[in-house]
Amino acid sequence: MDVLAKLLGREPPYSDWPKSYDSFCGDMAKAAGVAVARVRCHRNTWAYLQENVPQDTETTITGTERGLSAAFKPPAQDEITSEEDGLVTVPLSGTTLAAVLSWCHNIQPNTLGSPWTALDRSIARRVGAAISQALDHVVPSSDANGPTAVIYLDDRMTAKDATA
Repeated sequence: MDVLAKLLGREPPYSDWPKSYDSFCGDMAKAAGVAVARVRCHRNTWAYLQENVPQDTETTITGTERGLSAAFKPPAQDEITSEEDGLVTVPLSGTTLAAVLSWCHNIQPNTLGSPWTALDRSIARRVGAAISQALDHVVPSSDANGPTAVIYLDDRMTAKDATA
């Protein structure tokens, strides 16, 4: 988007995610400390994440590639709530949330050897931004009141948006 759209607040909040490596690492630490986060998305989005997040790898400083899938522990099917229009609400542990965030970050570089497409990176950017935005509202458990927050992956096109 152009500068004017950004100034007017019309740029999607995920267009520049992740903002920095330090903010990403901070979000990972916050995510790991969350007991339960609920993600509301389409069942196909959840299926896509279940299929792809376990493929997350990270290259160490010595050049060794290391799998990171051990932290990704999706909930049992009976813990997932199905809703109208194919939407599901999925309870994720903090470590699983951190694993999803890690995958979202790690696939962003577009290198020659990367198996990830522009579509994969776009999906990961949107999911990663939603998680990061939700983590901005994390408070220590001694200060927490009320229900568990829900991370929404449910942008809607209005009828006005769909027709030109």
